[in-house]
Amino acid sequence: YLLTRVEGKIGSPEKPLSDLGLISYRSYWKDVLLGYLCANSNTTLSVKDISQEMAIHSYDIVSTLQALGMMKYWKGKHIILKKQDVLDDYVDRTKRRGSDLKEVDRACLRWNPPQPASI
Repeated sequence: YLLTRVEGKIGSPEKPLSDLGLISYRSYWKDVLLGYLCANSNTTLSVKDISQEMAIHSYDIVSTLQALGMMKYWKGKHIILKKQDVLDDYVDRTKRRGSDLKEVDRACLRWNPPQPASI
C-alpha cells in the first residue's frame, strides 16, 4: 500500500480473497483505519477521503468498518460511527504491542512510479 500511495493510486488485493487472505488483509485494514480514525477523531471524515489518503479501495474500507460495527447506512448514505470502545481497545492494543510492530519507513523508500510509455 505504501507503493500505491506513492504512485497516487488506490489499491486493493485481487479478488476473490481466500479465507486466510481476507483475515490477513482485514487485520491490516483494521489497524490502518483505526489508527487513522484515532488521529483524525475531531474532523469530519468521508470514505472517499480515507481511501485517497490511505490508498485503500473504498469497498475494502466499508467492508472493514462494517465488520467492526462502525458503519451504518442511513438515508441513502454510509455513516461512519465513532465507537469509542473500539477505538479505546485499539489504543490499548497498540500500547501493549509496544515497539514490536514493524513498519516500512517511508523516508527510506527509494522507488519511482513507472512512467507511461511514450508513443
